Order: sequence, then structure tokens, then C-alpha cells
Amino acid sequence: MTYEKIIRETARLSRVDGDLYMEAGRVEAENENIQISGRLICERDCEIYGNIEAEEVVSNRGDLNVNGSLRANRIEVKRGKLEVSESLTVKEILVSRTLSVGGILKSDNVRVGGSLEVDGDISAGRIKTGGSLRAQQDAQIDYVEVGGSYKVYGQAVSKVIQVGGTLKTGEIEANEIDVGGTFTATGAANIEQIRVGGTVKLDGGVAKRRIEAGGTLKSSGYLEFGDIIVGGTVKLDEGGKGQQIDVGGTLKVDGSLEFTRIDVGGTVKLGEKSVGEELSVGGTFKTRGDFTVSDGIRVGGKVAIDGVLRTGSIRVGGKIQAEKVIAEQFIETSNLATQYGAKATRIEIERRGSVKGPLIAEIVTIKDKASAEDIYGDRIQLRGRCRAGNLFGRVVWIGNRCDVDSVIFTEELKADGSVRIREGSRKSEKQPAPPF
Repeated sequence: MTYEKIIRETARLSRVDGDLYMEAGRVEAENENIQISGRLICERDCEIYGNIEAEEVVSNRGDLNVNGSLRANRIEVKRGKLEVSESLTVKEILVSRTLSVGGILKSDNVRVGGSLEVDGDISAGRIKTGGSLRAQQDAQIDYVEVGGSYKVYGQAVSKVIQVGGTLKTGEIEANEIDVGGTFTATGAANIEQIRVGGTVKLDGGVAKRRIEAGGTLKSSGYLEFGDIIVGGTVKLDEGGKGQQIDVGGTLKVDGSLEFTRIDVGGTVKLGEKSVGEELSVGGTFKTRGDFTVSDGIRVGGKVAIDGVLRTGSIRVGGKIQAEKVIAEQFIETSNLATQYGAKATRIEIERRGSVKGPLIAEIVTIKDKASAEDIYGDRIQLRGRCRAGNLFGRVVWIGNRCDVDSVIFTEELKADGSVRIREGSRKSEKQPAPPF
């Protein structure tokens, strides 16, 4: 096996049977290709013009510039950078500074101390860079670990992506994404799990298990998800379908939303035809059209619904506003305004509350100094100083200094002398039918 040396000179080669040693030298291919059966060893800055193939490439204390393609089993560049103008094919490569590839990169294992830039497609088992990674075309990398930013202008396909700074892709498929800063996908996403310290921006797609973001989540397309956990705000421009949504700030959905549970500390605004199982909101809730929540609704502030609200139970600290409210169990609120009425097993209006529209329930309780319109119930109780319309019930109890329009009862009426019944009361074997 021969051992050729090129030291501070230019040589033309086509084949080396053995190792080639270069020191601050330049090699030009005689017929476009250079075949080295052994190792290429470079010291200081070296240049190669042509397509080169070697068993191993080792460069030390300088940069290696290949004006062509490079193929090897192993490449190591110490204290320097590597530039390849065309494709790079290697099983394992280690570069201390930067790696630049003008064509396609194929490798089992890539480790770069600085940045990695590839103008063609990337196909790799594992890539780790201390700086940034940029792929001008598609990137199919099983495991990606980037200290800075990772940008893919085509499609990104990976099992695991870990980025310290920002991640930006076109279409993306991945099992797990972990980003310290922001993550933006301008194409459809198909991801198992997303964990981001800052902002997530998607163009719709699927996040099967979970999306976690410390700041905001925005999807411009329809999004299917498992769980969403976001510290700030969530905005879904085309709606979505998923399990749990947990947001510290605000949730806004412009399309329809199907969900299992929503828990939001601030405000929620949903689009038409949204349905779910459980809703908890610290501030205000608003939706267009009919809204159905099978289990229960808990809202600290105001609920405003353009259509009919159907739920298992609802407890609101402020006001409920809807065309109609139907709850299987109970309605508890301070203020209730409906066009056609509210119906539940039990309805309770808090002290100084007000009701617009009829109430229909087995048990109706109107607390002190509250006002209501017509009430239909099995047991109706008005506490002190209430104002109400017509009362229709089996058992009716009216507290002191209440003022009602009329009372029709089938079994018992209890009221003291301070109560005013404007149109009188009467006992009847049959009550009039409620509005619905």
C-alpha cells in the first residue's frame, strides 16, 4: 500500500492505492473522480477539486474544501470546517466547527460543533449540532439535536427533534418535538407529542398525544389533538377535535370544536356547533350557535350563547345569556337571561340576582332580593324581598315582603302577611303546561 504526500503544492490525481497525506495542499481530479483506497489525511487548509471517495477522511487544524462530492465511511474534521459543493455520503462524520453541503447529505451519524447547512435533501440516522441546522429541501432524520435553530424548507420527517432555540419546517412528521423557543410549521403536521417553551404555530394537522407550550399556540388549519396544555393563549382558526384543553389565559376557536374537557383561567370564545363533555372557565365564555356540554359547565364570569345551551349542569358566578338553557341536573347563577326559558331538575338564583325568561324545574330557589319572571316547578321557594311573575307549583313557599303576580298551586302555599300577590292565589288540581 502506497503513501502519497502533497505538501504546499498542487497535484492532479485520479487514484491512490493507499493513504493520501496533504498539508496546505490542493488536489485536482484528472477525470472528475479521485479514488483513495485508504485514508485522506489533511493538515491545515486543503482543497480538492473533483469527486472524491476514501475509506476515511481526517482533517486537522484547518478547513477542508471539496469542490465536488465526497464519499467515505468516516470523516473527522478537528479545529476546522468542511465544505462540500455537491453531495456528501458518509457513515459517521464529526466536524468541530461548521459543515456545509451543496447537494444531498446521507449519513448514519453526524456531529457538528457549529452550524450545519445542506442545500439538498438530508437522509440521516442521527444529527447533533451545537449551533444551527438548515435544510433547503427535505430532511429525513431519525434523531435531531440542535443547540440553536433548525430550519427545514421542505418536509421534515423524524422520530425525535430536540432544539434549544427555534424550529421552523414545512410539512412535518415526528414522534416527539422538544423546543426551547418557538416552533413553526407552515405545512400539515403529523406529530405524536410537542413540547415548546414559547410559541407554537401550526398550519393544522394532527398532534396525537399532547401539545405543551409555555406561551401561545396558534393553528391556521383544522387541528386534531390529544391534550393541549398552554400557559398563555390558544387560537384555532379552523376549529379542531381533541381531548383536554388546559389554558392559563385565553382560548379562541373560529370553527367548530369537539372536546372532552376545557379548563381555562381567562376567557373562552368558540365557534358554531361546538360540543364537549366538561367546561371550566375562570373568566367569560362566549360561543356562536347552539352549544352542548354533556357533563357540566363552571364559569366564574359571564356565559353568552347565541343559540341553545344543553348541559348536564351549569354553575356561573356572573350571568348566563342564551336563547334557551336546558340542564339535566342543575342551574346555579346570579343572573339568567333567556328568550325562551331555562329548564333543569334544580334551579337556584343567587341573592340580588335577576331572571329574564321562564324557569322550569322540579326545585326552584330564588334567594333574597332577587327577581324572576314566571316559574314552573314542583317545589318553589322565594326567600325574602323577591320579585316574581306567575308561580305554578305543587308546593310554593314565599318569604317575607316578596311581591309576585299570581300563584297557582296543587298542594301547599306558604306565605306570611307581608307577601303581596297582585292577582291572587288559588289551588288547582292541574297546573298549566310549561313553555317546553
